Amino acid sequence: MSRQNAYSPAFDAFGAEISAAAIQRQDVLRTFLGTERRTPDLETRTLTGGGTTVGGLTRLGSFSHLTQTWLWSWANPNFDWDHPAVAPLRTVHEYGEQHGIPELTTGHLDFAGFPDPHQAAVTMAIAAGYLLDGNGVWFCDINEGKGAAYVHLDDPGLPTSDFDPAAASSVLPAAVQVFPDDHRRVVRGYFERCDVPYEETADTITGGDVHAAFDRNGRLEQVTAAPVNRA
Repeated sequence: MSRQNAYSPAFDAFGAEISAAAIQRQDVLRTFLGTERRTPDLETRTLTGGGTTVGGLTRLGSFSHLTQTWLWSWANPNFDWDHPAVAPLRTVHEYGEQHGIPELTTGHLDFAGFPDPHQAAVTMAIAAGYLLDGNGVWFCDINEGKGAAYVHLDDPGLPTSDFDPAAASSVLPAAVQVFPDDHRRVVRGYFERCDVPYEETADTITGGDVHAAFDRNGRLEQVTAAPVNRA
């Protein structure tokens, strides 16, 4: 088991680049799903509840509140790589191998050294799920609340998280709180993931009506944005 008290540098770089887009994706999914009770079916790869059935379910893994550890589904003895709800994780694992990211290739991870072990695991799961495209991550309690299982959803019928300048003013500040080492990388990554051209100066990055200002230390100071005209 790999014990951690901080993410690896490779994961930090990866997380910073996709964090804002991933947060925006999660916000859209959370709004759609609401607080309805839902039931996952791993064989049919569906999530049912609230009068709707969502498809494209992939079981990412689980977190134990007792041991403060994360277990990838492909490393869980109850599953294997050929399980229909696990097989898509090959994309995540292969990306981790190609980019030297141990969080994505180590089956059992110990997050007990983090200030908030559960949140550290959740952040990792959401970032990893971004590699599967789709809609984002949903979770449910397991083992009488002693743990939580995380799944990723990829249903083309769900709302998409398209670039929205109004959303940028909230997701960019949130993202630099999660990955605070390189604020510019976070902002650049957001524009790049949204396919929005941007221009960069010594103290600003601007793209698609979103203007990010930085202080002399490169920390995000302010985000101003114009909402998308949907008329």
